Amino acid sequence: MFPYLNFFGLNIPVYWLCGLAGGGCCAVLLIVRHRVFPGLKQVDITNAAALGLVGMILGARLLYLLTMLPLVLENRDYLREHGDVLKDILLNGMVFYGGLFGFLAAVLIYLKKYRLELPLFWDYAAPCLPLFHAFGRIGCFFSGCCHGLESEHFGLVFARSIGGPSDRPLFPLQLVGAACEFCLFTAVLLFEKRHRGEGKALYFYLTVYAVGRFIYEFFRGDEIRGIYAGLSVSQWISLVLLAAMIIRFFIRKRRPVNTEA
Repeated sequence: MFPYLNFFGLNIPVYWLCGLAGGGCCAVLLIVRHRVFPGLKQVDITNAAALGLVGMILGARLLYLLTMLPLVLENRDYLREHGDVLKDILLNGMVFYGGLFGFLAAVLIYLKKYRLELPLFWDYAAPCLPLFHAFGRIGCFFSGCCHGLESEHFGLVFARSIGGPSDRPLFPLQLVGAACEFCLFTAVLLFEKRHRGEGKALYFYLTVYAVGRFIYEFFRGDEIRGIYAGLSVSQWISLVLLAAMIIRFFIRKRRPVNTEA
């Protein structure tokens, strides 16, 4: 694999470069889509995006640390003697769900504070979520983390992996995940275009992603991601998120329709 890019003696993680590429593509997408969302002010888009980025990083790191906490407590004696391992745990690793909820929470705070129209902004920004995640999965592939199950016929050896085994063939699930995210990105774009102005694009994305992520996790081969009652942390979050989307759907469906002119 290719976890680092050496630039004048400085090793730059390819994962972060993929993140920058994803962020750049999202910025271009927002600029292009602003033509059909003239009601949104550029200053609000910039401020919400910046605040959302901070929330995303903090949320992704926080959920990762919470996921790793049981392992750290179980091996505290070992980690006390091997500070470099503990340092690596504390400084590296992210969980997408944490980043997603951190982003949404930060943007929501901004929108609420300045009383901006939530449905309009969610429709505008929703396609960026799977687009950015697709580049993140590509970064995972280069790093060797978030890999699939061991496979002799369809596996790759992540020879220089910094996030998983480097001595056995592993299914490159990261690339499958990236392809699925690009497909979801297209689906969200088409859905939003068909239901423009209805504020449904974000909830469509969350529903489809929750189902897909629940299935996707069964093919993961990395062990350090938290398993409770046979399901991973991300699978439990997916179930809760899907339940929330279903409840929201039926609540809104039962609301009386305003027939006043």
